[in-house]
Amino acid sequence: MAVGLAVVGAFGSYVAMGLPLRLLHFLGTSLAISILAFGLSASLRRYVLGGAFPFWASLIVALAIAPLGGLIVQQSLRLFAPQALPYVSLSELTGQVLLINFFVAVVAWMAFRQSDDSVASPSKDVRHAQTDDISSELRARLPITLRQAAIVALSAEEHYVRVRTDRGQALILMKLSSAITALGPEVGVRIHRSHWVSRSLAASVDTRTSREGIRIDKDTVLPVSRAGRKLLCQLHNRPL
Repeated sequence: MAVGLAVVGAFGSYVAMGLPLRLLHFLGTSLAISILAFGLSASLRRYVLGGAFPFWASLIVALAIAPLGGLIVQQSLRLFAPQALPYVSLSELTGQVLLINFFVAVVAWMAFRQSDDSVASPSKDVRHAQTDDISSELRARLPITLRQAAIVALSAEEHYVRVRTDRGQALILMKLSSAITALGPEVGVRIHRSHWVSRSLAASVDTRTSREGIRIDKDTVLPVSRAGRKLLCQLHNRPL
């Protein structure tokens, strides 16, 4: 979008700057404003909205960063086209930024929504196979890159849950009990008051060595409580 604005010389910029300067101006200001937008959006999603990000929140972010965005554009003009400053006010620049922000907010929200709707069922890999009815609520709180990944383990960290998948991990604002309920009773085993593992991973554990914990990767071993070990033994049809 920044390249397009530069090519057409949007907002009269073709009068004050040649194409190379317009490219620097629009790409630089777009990057700076995008950093503000993503930072504020991520903070709202994590600390205020509980992992969700509705359309109205996108519009609020677009509105909130417009004044600072206008100031960023003004400073960019001061650098690349100081002769244009007497002809454009900060309020006009803020209005231009707000217009672009609203457009980007709508397009981005529609793209993310389409991505959410197209999320396929988790992988059927033997080690991390899971059922297809994973809660959309929990999945929606994960980064887009992890929403199709097989969930391997959950761990409580204060008010958050660390979700470990076969493609990486993420921290979401959710109670461990709620996350386990969302996944369903057939999907995994709660091995400890603070930890849960997928049924496929639990099935691969040697219960004779489970007192040492369940290794998730080379750096992570989850503890197993007595009650958790009992559940593992039941899964393997073995005595304690």
